[in-house]
Amino acid sequence: MIRFFKIVVASVVFVALSSFFWIFQSGVTITAEFPDVIEAGAEITVNVSINKGNMTGFARYQQDLPEGLIAMPLNSANAAFSFQDQKVRLNWLRVPEDNVINFSYKIIANERLRGRINLEGHYSYVDNNERKDAMSQAQELAIKPSPNVPVDRQVDIRDFAKVNSLEQAEIGTGQTVAFRQQPSWNDEDKIFLVTLLVNKDAMQKFAKIEETIPAGYTAANIDSKGGVFEFKNSVAKINWMDLPVTPYFTVTYKLIPEDDVRSKPALANISGLFTFIISERTFSSPIIEREETLASLNSEQLAMMLRDINEKPTLVAVGNGPSTPIWQPPGTSTPSVPPGSTGSSGTSATTGTTTGSTGAPGSSRAPGTPELSRPSGSGFASYTNNAEYLLKPETGVKYRVQIAAGRKEVNIQGYFRGYRLEQPLKREEHDGWFKYTVGPFDKYREARDLRVNLWNNTTFKDAFVVAHNNGKRITVQEALMALNEKWTP
Repeated sequence: MIRFFKIVVASVVFVALSSFFWIFQSGVTITAEFPDVIEAGAEITVNVSINKGNMTGFARYQQDLPEGLIAMPLNSANAAFSFQDQKVRLNWLRVPEDNVINFSYKIIANERLRGRINLEGHYSYVDNNERKDAMSQAQELAIKPSPNVPVDRQVDIRDFAKVNSLEQAEIGTGQTVAFRQQPSWNDEDKIFLVTLLVNKDAMQKFAKIEETIPAGYTAANIDSKGGVFEFKNSVAKINWMDLPVTPYFTVTYKLIPEDDVRSKPALANISGLFTFIISERTFSSPIIEREETLASLNSEQLAMMLRDINEKPTLVAVGNGPSTPIWQPPGTSTPSVPPGSTGSSGTSATTGTTTGSTGAPGSSRAPGTPELSRPSGSGFASYTNNAEYLLKPETGVKYRVQIAAGRKEVNIQGYFRGYRLEQPLKREEHDGWFKYTVGPFDKYREARDLRVNLWNNTTFKDAFVVAHNNGKRITVQEALMALNEKWTP
């Protein structure tokens, strides 16, 4: 018994010493402290302490965050802070001389989140011309659901990326928008001051503001938040390659009357577009003018403004009309399918979701992913041939749920046999693709409820809502606006 006890103790000591050596062999330790609970829609502070000893030179700290969480800097300890591609990064060309580096940042949770995740930090540095790494201990963060969000709108953080992507694809990214404060006259300088607020959500790169200035005025930059300001041919532009890290920010420029004035002159309306890129697709949203003082808005006030505009979505997909400009950052190509257009090779007409490239329908999956599985059993209506599945034009605006698409037509009765679909399944040939949808629905919410039911109870995990107007595909947003409906996530 004593001998067994000694063996156990020796094993535990060996394991403990092994772990101690793995953590401390480099002489560098890292600890991260933060609350173990965050409420959805709120924020927490992360305090990181790195005991680096006498190490000098280049170093980097990184923490990966799942989608639904964003980070903002607080105290960066002279590092270059960035938050891109869901990665918190602090880069030092030369770390501070102090043996211990202390820095902090805050993490903000989307208001729809719930669930639990593990977070850990990663510190990389150079010692004797050799790269080394140290990790902080993984810690669990519990996300408490917001009391302001109904249960049916809450999303587990593990599913948030997919749910958010599909919902944004259907309706567009209503949270990515720009506001203009009504221009204010400065009697001392004899100028109009124009303030714009950009709510960029998690977007990090490539955006543009374009404002058409009334005749008789020249525009000049005051604060473009790192963007390149240009005024030419009565158009003021601000271009960003890299956007500020904060979820929202304000920019300002001034309008200078070309004629000498003694008092406030008349100013015609300014029209503008906020153009941005998501997943290599270009979108434009009209800039919305408001009476509020934008520079002094807090996050709660901004959230109220966003809820107001989301009652009637304003995002328009580039390419729907000749007056909508297409803007691309340097070095990128024009999208093969303008978002919200009638679609093109390999892309869903309404959502931009990539479809399978196999002969059988790919359930709107990316090329190379598995095809739809076919459950055994019956329950699907029997037709004599595929012609009876053809989708015929329906009068007015109708919604349907697309469940699959493929380059080649399949035997519908055989392929979808076993799927117990309550609504009739139809096929349409569109831009070289055979697309399979169920419906129709007069209300968006009815189609949305079916989409959620398919996500939860079938293998159609990438189903999404589509819309038609007199048989012609339109965007879901256009359908919502035509029927004066509210979008429901």
